[in-house]
Amino acid sequence: MRLGPGAFICYNDDVNDTANTTATVWGPYPNYDDIARFEYGRLLWRSVEMRSRLLRHWSDPRHPHHERFQEQRPLIEEILGSLDTPEALDERLRMRGTSLRCVAREIPPVFGSFF
Repeated sequence: MRLGPGAFICYNDDVNDTANTTATVWGPYPNYDDIARFEYGRLLWRSVEMRSRLLRHWSDPRHPHHERFQEQRPLIEEILGSLDTPEALDERLRMRGTSLRCVAREIPPVFGSFF
């Protein structure tokens, strides 16, 4: 058993690989709400019906983040529609001066009776 920085969190290699990905892309203190918005957003984005519903919801003036969404819309649509791994997306975004962690924070939440 290794101790200290870089220690394995589990004896299962798959779990350790996931932990390394999480640390690489999301940093040492991941925000699981951001990760969930990214992962579930990508999952829902694949459905044409759900994509249009999300866009309609996020663009609605009643949504408290609709103005921020309009400013970041091309970038949000790009990452939600991408088939790249989170690592590849993060690398590509870092070349453009941002990161997946930053962009995931710009994905608006879904809530309210108007969804």
